[in-house]
Amino acid sequence: MLIGYFGEHAHKPKIMASGVFLMCIGSLLFALPHFIGDVYHYTLSDGSTNQTVNLCSNTSSSICSENAIDESAYTGYYVMFILGQMLLGIGAVPMFTIALTYIDENCKQKMTSFYVSLTFCAAAVGVAVGYIVGGQSLTLFVDIDKVDASSVPLTPMDPQWTGAWWIGIIITFAAFIIISIPLLGYPKRLPGYKKLQKLRKSEVHASVLEELPPQPNFGKSIKDFPRAVLLLVRNPAYSFIVLAATIELLVIGGLATFGAKILTIIFNVDLTEAGSVMGIITIPGSGGGMLVGGYLVKRFNMDCRGIIRLCFVCMAICLLFAPAFLANCPSQPMAGVSTPYMDQQSLDLTSSCNKDCHCSTTGYEPICDTRNGRVYFTPCHAGCTNVTKINDRKVYYDCPCIQNTNSSLPNLDPDAISGSCSGKCTWFYVFCVLLFFVMFFTFMTMSPVVTAIFRCVPHEQRSLAIGSQLLIGRLLGTTPGPVFLGTIIDSTCEVWQDTCGVSGSCWIFRKEELGLRIMIWWLALKTCGVIFFILAYKLYKPPKDAELDKYQEESNTLKTRNEITSKL
Repeated sequence: MLIGYFGEHAHKPKIMASGVFLMCIGSLLFALPHFIGDVYHYTLSDGSTNQTVNLCSNTSSSICSENAIDESAYTGYYVMFILGQMLLGIGAVPMFTIALTYIDENCKQKMTSFYVSLTFCAAAVGVAVGYIVGGQSLTLFVDIDKVDASSVPLTPMDPQWTGAWWIGIIITFAAFIIISIPLLGYPKRLPGYKKLQKLRKSEVHASVLEELPPQPNFGKSIKDFPRAVLLLVRNPAYSFIVLAATIELLVIGGLATFGAKILTIIFNVDLTEAGSVMGIITIPGSGGGMLVGGYLVKRFNMDCRGIIRLCFVCMAICLLFAPAFLANCPSQPMAGVSTPYMDQQSLDLTSSCNKDCHCSTTGYEPICDTRNGRVYFTPCHAGCTNVTKINDRKVYYDCPCIQNTNSSLPNLDPDAISGSCSGKCTWFYVFCVLLFFVMFFTFMTMSPVVTAIFRCVPHEQRSLAIGSQLLIGRLLGTTPGPVFLGTIIDSTCEVWQDTCGVSGSCWIFRKEELGLRIMIWWLALKTCGVIFFILAYKLYKPPKDAELDKYQEESNTLKTRNEITSKL
């Protein structure tokens, strides 16, 4: 907020360049643990002797004592990561506050929304490119700069594989340095600034004109800060627009974090494919929505009321897509979870065929009995004692639990193959199409919201208004969004990871219940957003021409006096 408050009267390009420089330092600090830390250590299991924790064994393993780690040794690295993230966050603030006001004051009023949409679209493309570059860098071994990668026996498919996460950070560090240099060359105001300001028509909320007499120096002193914030709070149009935008960020924050996870749970796709699908949908969906939203405001030269009405319509349309979350692909029955073992009536992962195997839920490695389509939690839970690889896929033998489920074929080999029996279905493709439109109409409000904020607040409060909206959006939107949706997802968990008596990640979910709860979450938030936009529309009062002319005349007179005084 303070950056937005003081940035309105400061040299905006220099502040933006300073922010980019802070992000340079943050990136370097975030990547530093890789360069000062030890080489990554991993352990190997001897596949030739089948020594793997997920096979049936009549001896229990002391995983808890063997895997004990002194976490205090990594405290310094945690601090570096946290400080790096803090600097990245602080440095990014001017790019989403002051940069937008710099665009607004140096272009025609009707073009603001379109240029802002281009900025947001570029940011969305940047995120997508980051995912692609990050995904590719993770296929490289983490210590590729320290060891010979060809000597590493692990592959990206191995659970112990750690990719070169730091490469993307170094790339952004170099990009930030390159960007900061030309920003320093920009003037405080672009040529034609004064002419553009004379052509502007203020649409500030009427009551604000009454409370804020013309003061050219207002906002230059910290003493004016409380009053400036109070003016924003007492502006009903601004307040409800910010609340509606925060609801939208709450949804976006949750889906951005868990969108791929939801696809893997509901539609039986692996995480890699789900991430790729989310990227493919997000780029045209979000980018296209932002561009169309900005273009519509420009094309029809919408005033503040028209912009709020557009946002309301887009959010109302999103409500219609809520039933899409009920779609899912059916899963095959899992022994001990959704269907009992053949020798018991109750649901329990432990059965007579695996009770001596010392199985655990520390790891989830489903296998499929291709004869009857039944899934087992791990090879151990199927009682399997032997495994081999055929065409890079594990094939399991000597599995008494599987053989017992079909007594007519007791010796048929192989007993099972790695992976779940379930696969994606037609509903997956239908959902992807619907998700595209959800993204499109959700992001269609992003640029118009910023433009509406610029229109309903005084010119000298634009940066503070955007900064306050960013702060509230982070605190109440993108930060708690993943927490809320993550809690909803966890509430439908069927089987939890159990490591040394401590619950970890969830392995299996009740997908029908998950889809229903996400739909309710979606309807509740979007309905609140619609209500907030309606209130903003109803409570917004455009200024009367006479009052506006008087205000601008007094303001211009005071500005002229100040300019003459400063020259003397």
